[in-house]
Amino acid sequence: MDRVTTQMIDIAIADGGTGNAEVVRTLETHLARLVDTRYALCVSSGTAALICALHAVGVKQGDRVAVSALGPSMTGLAVTAAGAEPVFIDSHPGSFALDTDALNAAAKAGPLAAVIPVPMWGYWDEDPQVLADLRQRGIPVIVDAAQAPFLRLGPQTLAESADVICLSLHGRKPVKAGEGGACLTQNPEIAERILAVRNFGQQTKFTGTRLDPTGPFGGQAGANFKINALGAAWALTQTSDLGALRSRYATMRKTAQTAFEATGIDRQEAPQAAGVLEHGGYGLVALCASHSDAALMAHQLADSGVEVDTLRYSYAPMHHSPCFSRHSTSTPAASDLAARAVACRLEAFPSHLPLGG
Repeated sequence: MDRVTTQMIDIAIADGGTGNAEVVRTLETHLARLVDTRYALCVSSGTAALICALHAVGVKQGDRVAVSALGPSMTGLAVTAAGAEPVFIDSHPGSFALDTDALNAAAKAGPLAAVIPVPMWGYWDEDPQVLADLRQRGIPVIVDAAQAPFLRLGPQTLAESADVICLSLHGRKPVKAGEGGACLTQNPEIAERILAVRNFGQQTKFTGTRLDPTGPFGGQAGANFKINALGAAWALTQTSDLGALRSRYATMRKTAQTAFEATGIDRQEAPQAAGVLEHGGYGLVALCASHSDAALMAHQLADSGVEVDTLRYSYAPMHHSPCFSRHSTSTPAASDLAARAVACRLEAFPSHLPLGG
């Protein structure tokens, strides 16, 4: 452990080690800068971030929430934990983006209380007009950006395209707290509600440019979703130099691309929207021409010692998970993409291959 990390942890311990420690507030400032948003509120996990966000935008027991079928089970589980019903939306063919027709069909079948796009492995391919139309109709957009902390869009930022962005600070993500997450928003009312849900229903007050919990517990519904300050201190040392962190993952990306090319199997990288200025940073996804090509590529990479996410998790549309088996859902485009995708975390490569320049 380096000297700076040790120093930050010592400061966190001296401040009590809780989610209200000063290192947490400093980390929130850094995360807000990373995602270019006004408010950042750290929580205990990426899943907790989604639960807080759902409550903050007004999702209630029994509400229907549209979720990308290509997202991980954790996204759908957060919806069920909030008491809502996940509605699995097919993808646009060959993309991780939500399919507009499938989304419209879901809305016609019953009111949607929120929509959750998921930029898997860091790939963002959503139509900004579709998201704007949803919000114009009063349907909040929550982006599960657990795998896309570096995602940057133009001309409109991701924070301007969504009501809440949720990050994960899990130990496998680019910014690590061990366990942790964050909710980011431009909306002060949503930020206040997130903080109340996180802090046992405490009311909030502005102190300078940030929100702090104040007053008695139980002012409204809430729980203890606070991050541990020791993990936050670790994450803080990583975000203290965002340029170096970005550069590190950009170098990993070059190494990963070289490894994919070395398999000799034809593939295309997963598509991104024209407005993407910077990939989300978590991983690399190759879309092969067939299921058999994808299987061959995945096993070649695995045989070389690279951890292949799509093998490790038996990647398939979310509703294939046993916990969602009662849902009768058909997502043909998502099923096709999952069968042809080979995905790896960028961090799976440097320990096995020399880093490129």
